[in-house]
Amino acid sequence: MNPKDWIDLLQRLLAWISERRNPVRQQASRVLETFEAHGVARTEINSLLPEPLQLPAYQWSNADQLKLVLRQAHIDWLNQHFALEDGWLTGRSDSAHQHVFSYKSPGELHEWFLQHRRPEADLACRLYFLTPDTREIGPDSEGYYALVLEQMDEDLSAGARFYHLTEGGHFEHWPSLVHLLQVLAIAHYHGAILWRSQLDSTSLYQLSHHKGLIPRWLDQCRPHPLEADHELWPHLSGHSPWLDALRADAEQGLRRVGVIGVVERLHADTQRFSRQEGATS
Repeated sequence: MNPKDWIDLLQRLLAWISERRNPVRQQASRVLETFEAHGVARTEINSLLPEPLQLPAYQWSNADQLKLVLRQAHIDWLNQHFALEDGWLTGRSDSAHQHVFSYKSPGELHEWFLQHRRPEADLACRLYFLTPDTREIGPDSEGYYALVLEQMDEDLSAGARFYHLTEGGHFEHWPSLVHLLQVLAIAHYHGAILWRSQLDSTSLYQLSHHKGLIPRWLDQCRPHPLEADHELWPHLSGHSPWLDALRADAEQGLRRVGVIGVVERLHADTQRFSRQEGATS
């Protein structure tokens, strides 16, 4: 290649890099990434959208086509349909999903479940508890964990909504462990499916700090041998002084905010599970 060919090649490369940094293209790319992470293939997007937002199929094929026709109405619809964090699609935030905050205020998560339950349909939810290893939680545990919720109610014709339930949860921080048990207790009370998985420490740190799309991280998880609520129930994890103290603090916090129904269910199910365990031993 002569010098002119090298210069032309360098100019094309710089133009390609500049185009990839174009904020409108980046927004279009995040739109497509969000659909795909929620299980919606590009060929299925139009069937999910209301008719005024549908586009010719080829314009959903890649970000370069989509950036030419993407409207604010598309952004608004995605934010509402998938309960996305404001700023994710526009590139102002690295967090894609909303945070249902209940740290040291567990009543707020209880209220969230109550508000999202509809008389005509059950609220189907799956709670994921992600840890960096397969060991039981104890006084020597360390590292970050993540709690995320998947909402699958009948109003969603495709995909699901995902929420963060904690931020920067750490096994070496006692209030984080109290919060963990309170979230598990509330999710159990409301009939959520509880699922425990393992994720490598680097990815878990990112998820715990709300980076990226939750379902992308869930796709990287590995099975875990323990139940998600293993430490919540004495019939599963026993009565060590450390665990009993943790359970007592979690219950005290629930009582303090008036979530008495959750505490009563905990006591009733603890007795019921213990009797079942005794009958089979």
